[in-house]
Amino acid sequence: MIFEIGVVPSLLVWVFQHRYYGESIPYGSEEIAYKNVTTHGYLSSAQASADYAMLIIDLKKNLSAKDSPVVVMGGSYGGMLATWFRLKYPHVCIGALASSAPILNFADITSPYSFNNIVTEDFRSESENCYKVIKNSWQKIQETAQQPGGLEELRKSFRICP
Repeated sequence: MIFEIGVVPSLLVWVFQHRYYGESIPYGSEEIAYKNVTTHGYLSSAQASADYAMLIIDLKKNLSAKDSPVVVMGGSYGGMLATWFRLKYPHVCIGALASSAPILNFADITSPYSFNNIVTEDFRSESENCYKVIKNSWQKIQETAQQPGGLEELRKSFRICP
């Protein structure tokens, strides 16, 4: 989507890469960057956001685009960064678009069972019988797994790679 909207006249798309990922290895090499514990402070979402803020401000200044609005976007971890960036740097961007970003999916905020509960209720809303069959299958799977040769039987039944 980012590149599709990038064809809009007078719109500029920048793609930033998080430090320590891809080609963005600080200190000259992965060996140096990862070996020294004092450099790990730069490998954080807070540091990435600070880097992006500085880059955006500097690029806008150098391109004489000081008053141009900025919208940040990303998917998954990038979407989490976009959301947090908007919250921390509202003076740098006017909005954030996040896709598949589990920004609230942390143990102290969201139940680790929330996804399973939603899927369970989805099956149940379609068919009470389907719900019961799936629910009861878990007990059978556990019983089978505890028997001698049970894990191999399950592997073959579900065609799971060895």
